[in-house]
Formats: sequence, C-alpha cells, structure tokens
Amino acid sequence: MDGALMSEGKFIVFEGIDGSGTTTQSRFAAEWLRSEGLDVVETFEPTDRGVGQLIRLALSRQLPGREGEEVEAELFALLFAADRLDHMKGVIVPALERGRWVVSDRCYLSSLAYQSVGCELDWVRALNRHVRRADLTVLLDLDAQIAYERFSVERKNHDVFETVEKMAAIRASYLRVADILEREGEQIVRIDASQAVDVVAAEVRNALAGLL
Repeated sequence: MDGALMSEGKFIVFEGIDGSGTTTQSRFAAEWLRSEGLDVVETFEPTDRGVGQLIRLALSRQLPGREGEEVEAELFALLFAADRLDHMKGVIVPALERGRWVVSDRCYLSSLAYQSVGCELDWVRALNRHVRRADLTVLLDLDAQIAYERFSVERKNHDVFETVEKMAAIRASYLRVADILEREGEQIVRIDASQAVDVVAAEVRNALAGLL
C-alpha cells in the first residue's frame, strides 16, 4: 500500500488501579485484534526505556541517592511525563503513523489519576498536554480492597502506591478525572473488573468492535 494513502492506526489504552487487570486485559485485547487481521503493537507504562527505569527504581524506593525514601508527588509527575513523551515519540506515534494499532497498558490517564492525588490536576494536565490522546480508553474499575488482595497473593513487595488507603484515593481520582475527560469528548468505557476474567474480556471485545 502507498504510504501516503495508509490510514493511521488506532490507539487503545487500558487503565485502572493496580490489581484491576490492565496487563491481562490489554494482552487479551491485542491477541483478539490480531485475530481480526490487525497489526498490533503492545506496550506499557512506565516503559523499560531510560526514564521508565528511573520510575521503577523510585516506585521501589531505590532511586539512586534517594534509597529507602518515597519521592515527592511532583517528582513522580515529572518523571512520568518525561517517560511518556519519550514513549510517544519513540514507540506509539511512529507505530500509529505506519497504520499499526497500539494497545498500551496505561498512559496519560494514569498520571492524571495517580499524581493528582498529591498535585494540582491542572498542573499534571499541563505536563501531558502534548500527549496523543487515545481513540478508546478502557477503565477497569475495581474496589481497592479487592485489588489489594488480588496482587498481594502474587507478590510480597509493594510499591509506594500500593496500600489500600492510597489505592482507594486513586480509584476515586480515576472516576473523577474520567468524568472530566468524557465531558471533553474522550471515549472512555468503564468495565466492572470484579467480574470473571473472561466476562471482562468479552466486554472489552464488545467495546473494541466499535472501532473496527
């Protein structure tokens, strides 16, 4: 196909608090889209690129020079915004321009939800104002206590955001910010993530079918 005639791919993002199933459902979605004949790129945030690796160190309180400390909300907001800009320019936008579909486990809504708990929402939004918006965001909504119990079965070490209290505040922030973005015209589908995995996957497929 002539590159000049190639249509841009679609950008799908999965969001939700830790334990809500974003990684599992984004993988299922990518597999289903491939079965529909689409060329799909799977990605995630924080990335495994340079700034993303710093974020992972900060999340586990191992940032060089700050070992054992929880870094400030403002620093997290700046790091996530920098990682996202690199992610956009290095992975997401080039793939979309080649007509590929991109499925991402988290993107800018994560920053708006997580960082606005400790920072002003307008400031966090300003940091992310140049981010390519998703064609569809799937918000997997789950009670914080249930989410905490889910991932605690699989791992003993939790990052700085993974307490029931913080997760409850972040869930409330997700719902509040999603309301704002929907009023601004963004397409967000909310799915009850307390349902069985296959039921959630079926609802995700129904939402994705509208983009095909």
